[in-house]
Amino acid sequence: MRGALIFRDGTRFDGRVMGTPKVVAGEVVFNTSMTGYQEILTDPSYAGQLVVLTYPLIGNYGTFPEAAESLFPWAEALIVHRLSPTPSHPGNPWTVDRYLQAYTRPGLVDVDTRALTRYLREQGTQIATVVPEGTPEDVWRSQLAAVDLKESVYRVTTRQPFTVAGNGPRTVVVDYGAKNSIVKALADRGLQVTVVPAPTTPQELDALKPHGIVLSNGPGNPADVPELLPLVRHVLDHYPTFGICLGHQLIGLAEGGTTYALKFGHHGGNHPLRDEDTSKVVITAQNHGYAVDPKPILDRYRVRLVHLHDGTVEGLQHVERPILSVQHHPEAGPGPLDSVYLFDQFVDWVREEAARAEA
Repeated sequence: MRGALIFRDGTRFDGRVMGTPKVVAGEVVFNTSMTGYQEILTDPSYAGQLVVLTYPLIGNYGTFPEAAESLFPWAEALIVHRLSPTPSHPGNPWTVDRYLQAYTRPGLVDVDTRALTRYLREQGTQIATVVPEGTPEDVWRSQLAAVDLKESVYRVTTRQPFTVAGNGPRTVVVDYGAKNSIVKALADRGLQVTVVPAPTTPQELDALKPHGIVLSNGPGNPADVPELLPLVRHVLDHYPTFGICLGHQLIGLAEGGTTYALKFGHHGGNHPLRDEDTSKVVITAQNHGYAVDPKPILDRYRVRLVHLHDGTVEGLQHVERPILSVQHHPEAGPGPLDSVYLFDQFVDWVREEAARAEA
């Protein structure tokens, strides 16, 4: 079946439908990672988005349950140039097409993704819809008009708290769309991890008696969820804190900074940052469409990490207190692991807090 990606301005990119033929609409972003398509699809930060993969051949190794970053794909659709029909990997993996069908997600293949990526770089992030051939125009136009990403965090957050077994210091992950890799990175370092919903109250959080807090990644515009800031403010006042991606942006807003939209965002696994503490360059995984302007809070925070392509702030650290926030994904999933040492710094703070609490 033929299909097309159609933008609000009428621009269209034709291809062939894969996965489940259906009309979906959302924000179109391109990702430059060469591998990790399943991790990308299942990253809750992609809720409400149509993902274009710039690498031209996708699906070589199939899909595997252990590669998922959540229970199912959150990306609304996948758009690729070529799709491998037969995975060359042992273990009888599903193909990407079968994976999309199993979770009723659509996609497009045989798309000129180079031209599509150029369009997005020139025009900026845009809203579009995947349209199978024969779909009435009023159907897909109504989908385009209905796109609203303001409630994305509440779509992806856990409904109930849950705990990953462990005997170490207690750490709470506030789930704005947390990836499995974040929880695993903490548990692998000996922490007991409890994941709580985004609307958790300060009183509910305190009842868990945590020694440290992680504010997770998640989808959408941080300025659309000001109701989450009182909890963030409480966390910063009382606990060692590590903010990742959306969590970093919410820390910036809670402290009095501002956020702004990037033209086409950072999505991929090859973004170079400089750590101002070590003067070393790390290659990182990224997935965000907004950035923090730290000027209003530089009396309390220093810029820890800087993006070497465009100079955007990629990390903030409090000048006195154990608070660190990063715009990228140190847990990778997919991507390089150059910056996992930032988890170690946070864990050291958590262990120090636990020791003080027991003294």
